[in-house]
Amino acid sequence: MNERVSIQDVAELAGVAVSTVSRVLNNYPDVSEETRSKVEHAVQHLGYRPNNAARIFRTGRTQSVAVILPMIGTDFYNRLINGIDQALALHDYDAGLFPLLSPRRLERYRNPSAPPYHADGLILASLNPDRLFEGGKLPADLPAVLVDIAHPAYDSVTVDHVRGGYLAGKHLLERPAPTYVILVEERFDTPFASGVFRERLEGFQQALEEDSVSLPKEHIITVEFSWDGGRLAAKELLKRLDGPANIFATCDLLAQGLMDEFAHKGLPVGSEVRLVGYDDQPWAEAYGLSTVRQPIESMGGLAANLLLKRIKRPSSETVHRLLHPRLVIRDSTSRGR
Repeated sequence: MNERVSIQDVAELAGVAVSTVSRVLNNYPDVSEETRSKVEHAVQHLGYRPNNAARIFRTGRTQSVAVILPMIGTDFYNRLINGIDQALALHDYDAGLFPLLSPRRLERYRNPSAPPYHADGLILASLNPDRLFEGGKLPADLPAVLVDIAHPAYDSVTVDHVRGGYLAGKHLLERPAPTYVILVEERFDTPFASGVFRERLEGFQQALEEDSVSLPKEHIITVEFSWDGGRLAAKELLKRLDGPANIFATCDLLAQGLMDEFAHKGLPVGSEVRLVGYDDQPWAEAYGLSTVRQPIESMGGLAANLLLKRIKRPSSETVHRLLHPRLVIRDSTSRGR
């Protein structure tokens, strides 16, 4: 690749104006497919690479997006980030990740000069602006999109978690038995609570109420969001279970801990004990886990595309996208019915 190749060289080989090459490189839609193909061929033939520093100086754009999220390293956020990154790559954008992790980092990100606000736009994942920033307003005047949480002031992409919980409840009701919910602990005195696990519980309770089935408060076991949390819930359940039971774990990570602990104690899931999770993580099929599938990668991709549109048209109407989950039935509820 020849770094001395200029945009003028590309324009000359393609037989177009320099401004047309620039529009192709910046993914403007008002370029014919024939012209775009000529420019792309010239770029590839010459090995042209844009001068990023010059482009930033000329356009004021960094071709980067900041993603603020509670944590990294979980299946959910890995898949969400992949969805965001794949969509951004199609437009020559990159994502910078800024996990909160601690109150210290949160305080830092309340400063408008903090690193996340050096990007062209911001994606806020599973975080409520009202809990993060004074008045729910971002510290910097940047285009922003929320994913996994909704807010009237920002574009958003969410999943109908009430519906997801409802689907889990209706499925478990097919075989009546004492019913338990393993709920993720959400501490609502912190900015990290999105409320999605409570929405799943709400939908689940709606399904039970329609069939006049009660869910005693003591049948809702709240644990931390971790594999160990699922194991602890299983140990508590093992003290209580005496015969068939239905269990709804409000995320697959908890369901995994439950299944591992039950297997360790010689109690297979799927006959006496029926279990439904939530997420449909990549390993769920191998576990035979019935679960509510939410389109995680699609959420990330839609959020990225909404943000790119918002960057180009800052004053356009606010958009809210609600995606629909679906139930996937496997061995953890289908055996012994």
